[in-house]
Amino acid sequence: MSSFARTLSLAALLSLAQAHGVILNAQGLRGSPASTAFGVNPELARNCTAINPCQQDTGIIRDAEIAANIVNECGRTELTGNIDIGENTENAIAAGAVTQVKSGTQMIVTIHQVNADGAGPYIEAGNNGVISQNLTVENNVPGLNGFSQAKMQDFDIRVNMPKGFKCTGGSTGNICTVRCRNNAQAGPFGGCFPVEQVDVEPNVNTPANIETKLSLDGVFKQVANDVADLPAAVAAIQEAGSDQAKQNAAVVSSLLKQTVTSAAAPVLTPSVILGGNPTTAVTATASSADATRPTETGNGGGNGNGHGGKGGFGNGAGNGFGNGFGNGFGKKVGNGGGNSGNNNKRAEVFVA
Repeated sequence: MSSFARTLSLAALLSLAQAHGVILNAQGLRGSPASTAFGVNPELARNCTAINPCQQDTGIIRDAEIAANIVNECGRTELTGNIDIGENTENAIAAGAVTQVKSGTQMIVTIHQVNADGAGPYIEAGNNGVISQNLTVENNVPGLNGFSQAKMQDFDIRVNMPKGFKCTGGSTGNICTVRCRNNAQAGPFGGCFPVEQVDVEPNVNTPANIETKLSLDGVFKQVANDVADLPAAVAAIQEAGSDQAKQNAAVVSSLLKQTVTSAAAPVLTPSVILGGNPTTAVTATASSADATRPTETGNGGGNGNGHGGKGGFGNGAGNGFGNGFGNGFGKKVGNGGGNSGNNNKRAEVFVA
């Protein structure tokens, strides 16, 4: 399994035309910070139902778009496009905005129902074997087949974390990403938010203990998709770099008061013995990347200068596509133009 953020997917079975709901808050253990869904902006109005601005930060999570390499497993919003799971996870960690959970913790998740056909019920649907049971959703959003007369209203649902799971994601080694979505034909809609598991030993990744893999057929399909997408992706990046596009982005950022908390990452020196068995030992050092590397004394000797850290296009739903293949292709075309190419999808998945 990959090393970054696992995804717990709560599929909601709704049959809607415009079922917009926004995950505003997720609270785990008492006294821990709250999480917010990736891509949700607190500056957007919640006292309206119009597409713009009231639905702009609703997560749109479509399996067809994920399979086509348009977005990753947390989908996109109309305002910002593709939701980069790894980037958003690390931003939340740096900001201290990740709620904490333990095995069996009951979380309170606040869903804002934008319009009348964004009602409940929200229920769990199956898993992919990473966890042994579905997540239980209690105190559901009122509604019948996804319809009710409610709009512009917040609802709290209770989501029970399973027993016996282990989060191994994020730079902290103990992060999962919870994914909540419905099956609206105009969607599915929902969102993802991070949780930190505090009753496990944080995971330390090595190349040898990452079990995520993609079938040969899957590799060929991924390459074919990437080759087909490349011209449009390159053109979108060029367009996004134009003076007008930069001005537009600056105006939106100013209106939404977008800020990101930055935190310095440590420099780690993995303990590697060439020709020997892999080890999980990792040592933090205050030296710069140009400092003297340790000399390996095993067979062959030499310096073990690893150059990892590539943001893979995997580690998302269904245990993802692995930790490799570099970053995605940048901006996608259409629907608010967000990032495409499944860039930095550093997430393990457990689907509930």
